[in-house]
Amino acid sequence: MRLPCPTLLTVALFTLACQGAPATNTGDAGKPAAPTPGASGASGAPAAPGAPTSHGTPDPHAADPHAGIQAAPVVRKPINPGPVTPSGQVRAETLAQLGFSVPTEWIRKPGSNAMRLAEFTLPGPGGEVTLIASRFAGGGGDAASNVNRWKTQFTTVDGAPISEVKEQTSERAPIKVTTVDITGTNIAAVTPGAPERYNEPNSRLLGVIVEGVGDPVFFKAVGPAQTLDVWEPAFKRFADSVSAAK
Repeated sequence: MRLPCPTLLTVALFTLACQGAPATNTGDAGKPAAPTPGASGASGAPAAPGAPTSHGTPDPHAADPHAGIQAAPVVRKPINPGPVTPSGQVRAETLAQLGFSVPTEWIRKPGSNAMRLAEFTLPGPGGEVTLIASRFAGGGGDAASNVNRWKTQFTTVDGAPISEVKEQTSERAPIKVTTVDITGTNIAAVTPGAPERYNEPNSRLLGVIVEGVGDPVFFKAVGPAQTLDVWEPAFKRFADSVSAAK
């Protein structure tokens, strides 16, 4: 008895089953083809943290090689330290719609950047201290927020946060004057937003914030307490003299 001839479809399926799966691409020399370049590199080993990808751009998921690195604290050397005896003599000054008087020993200089209206150099045994007069576009915040910010820039000798500051506010229409006095270790950032910070024990901050004539005006002196102690009475007289210019 003769079997019927298989159909073409049956023959095709039988042929594919006998051939098996397609062979792997072995390249020109019969060796396995090189892996596709990627974050793991041509060798197939995982890329080192922070290593560039095959496209030359840093891997966004790689570990930051600078993470955990803290900048060394900055301690400034005293500038021209020397004894000084306040004479008690003053001179009149005007600045940003304000009038006031300062000791004749305070040397006025132009502001060193756009936000500084003026600078005054205060000599003393701990080294010169700069009193900076500033006004910021948009105001720079009210007196209370700035006093709190200045407080965070100091610690006690043991490194604890400063809990109290000497602060006094007086109303002299149309202005309000807030005086600030902080003593401790200066740990402020060397420049705003920078990781580098000062570490200067025996520092002091004397400040005056004037509100009521345009954007607030900030007078801030930070430096060796040995110098600012000398000028404390004169600084108080300066703060009391501030008024709206006529």
